[in-house]
Amino acid sequence: MLRAQQETQSLTLQQAVEHAIKHNKELKASRMDIDLRQEMIREAVSEGLPQINGTIDYSSNFGYRMRFGEQSMKLKDQSNLQVGLSQLLFSGQWIVGIQTSKIAKQLTAQQVESSELDIVETIYNSYYTVLVSERLRDILRKNLDNMKDIYTHTLNQFKAGTVEETDVDQIKINVGQLENNLLAMERTVEVNYNLLSIQLGVPAGTVISLTNRLEEFLDENIAAQLYAQPFNIENNLEYRQMETQAELNRKQVALQKWSFAPTISGSYAYTYKIKTSGFDMSPNHSAGFSMSIPIFSGLQRYSQVKQAKITYEQTLTNQDLLRDNLHLQDEQLKFDLKNAMENYELQKENIDVAARVLKNYQIKFEHGAISSLDLTQANDNYLTAESNYTDAILTLLQAQVSIEKLYNQLKR
Repeated sequence: MLRAQQETQSLTLQQAVEHAIKHNKELKASRMDIDLRQEMIREAVSEGLPQINGTIDYSSNFGYRMRFGEQSMKLKDQSNLQVGLSQLLFSGQWIVGIQTSKIAKQLTAQQVESSELDIVETIYNSYYTVLVSERLRDILRKNLDNMKDIYTHTLNQFKAGTVEETDVDQIKINVGQLENNLLAMERTVEVNYNLLSIQLGVPAGTVISLTNRLEEFLDENIAAQLYAQPFNIENNLEYRQMETQAELNRKQVALQKWSFAPTISGSYAYTYKIKTSGFDMSPNHSAGFSMSIPIFSGLQRYSQVKQAKITYEQTLTNQDLLRDNLHLQDEQLKFDLKNAMENYELQKENIDVAARVLKNYQIKFEHGAISSLDLTQANDNYLTAESNYTDAILTLLQAQVSIEKLYNQLKR
């Protein structure tokens, strides 16, 4: 009754993915990093823009008289209002610094995209897990109802004296085991739903209803196409991040090299003299240029350039290593996918056989041709086949998701 009063949110797999991307708190925090990088770019650019500052000052000489032989002159209090303009005219580090900031923002955006892809993969797998657990729950319910009918029929036969009491007891034990298994599976379904709710970020108390059915995702052509598809490493998000990181480190080398270059700046100031001392020889307008020339820093700049180069070489080496690992991962995932496809076909055949055997044994048991032990064993074999088939479905779907993530083809 309580669940009926709660809000229900029906979701397809695609809607679940979109909801998670929009409401996942981890992704929200990651997206703020992009905004932070944008502000850092503005900060870097502003260093090369005109800088305007104003000052106002007031000073008193406390009636001091300046003497010139027999003559003297009283110095008056003075006050000035000054507006100054400074402009960076040339700085190699400033130019490269802006380029570096933009690359850093690009890297941050790729990291957010990678986090988003991880969330999408999790939602796919959790959605599939809920569906397969519901499938097993429904099978147990149907099987339990069937065994209860058989128990009732066997009990009536016992009362009529056509079967032994041990047959009734054996079927009763089997029914009890199925009831316990069903309760455990219902709890598993509930746990899987709760986990999916957390991943989706839905409000507490919301009941989720999955509208896609498991059969909609069982397309063997998709698995075959993924297995035959060549791996384009340039589409892989992790590799693209490494490429951007290498470009960022290359710019860092250039940034350190520019520390050896001079920096040129210009300035202009206008002073409005509110009060003068009576002995004022300073001009109202002044302008100038300055050039800062690095000469010797105790090998500090040289060491910084070497460190940047070493870091860049390390990144290139790690990029090569990542390329090898990704190709190896592609081979392993395709190996796993091939095994999953073959196991799925095998378990699908096994379940048909087990279902036919169970149906045949039920008929034989009703005619007294086999014992209740034979029937319960056939029923256990059927449930095991169903469980193996369901596991094969989940393994196949998860294998597809892993390759689609590697290829950056998960829909989101």
